[in-house]
Amino acid sequence: MTDEELLAAHLRGDRFAFGQLVSRHERRVYGICLRMLGNREDAQDAAQEAFLAALRRASTFRQAAAFSTWLYRIAVNAATGDHGDAVATAVAVQSALTRVPDDFRAALVLCDLLRLPYAEAADILEIPVGTLKSRVFRGRLALAEQLSELGRAGPVKLQVVRGLGGLPGPAGTGALARASEPVDSERRTNEE
Repeated sequence: MTDEELLAAHLRGDRFAFGQLVSRHERRVYGICLRMLGNREDAQDAAQEAFLAALRRASTFRQAAAFSTWLYRIAVNAATGDHGDAVATAVAVQSALTRVPDDFRAALVLCDLLRLPYAEAADILEIPVGTLKSRVFRGRLALAEQLSELGRAGPVKLQVVRGLGGLPGPAGTGALARASEPVDSERRTNEE
């Protein structure tokens, strides 16, 4: 069944239909909230609030857009609240990510943002796992470099991004922060 058919079944009284929608979308909704808020506890609360809001407003869905679009908009609204700094940081990370070379960006998105296993991401990109791991590593370095440049050019500071926790996965933002430190110290050495 499609999402829209499950929602219609829920509205007709099917007790299990909305649970299936939650199962289908919980990971993505949580991921949106995590990237917006920067910590797991707040993201879990916001994701739960998003699903409760969707449940309360299920009858207002008009199919002007896909169910997922409607739900993800609810998730963003649940996550924004008074979290202006987290939103600004998420925007800065997204902006920096667009400046990372395509091959590295694809690896980062699949592994760090979508949290796919390396083997699955390598299959999607049709490259060996070792190549994928190298691209993820080099992509994190490139992202850290871009974030560092954004920090010097404007109000977004790399230290804020380091505390974000917005790149979930095995290495996450901690690795991003560690990867950025040598780049920053090398730059300082070269500038002095």
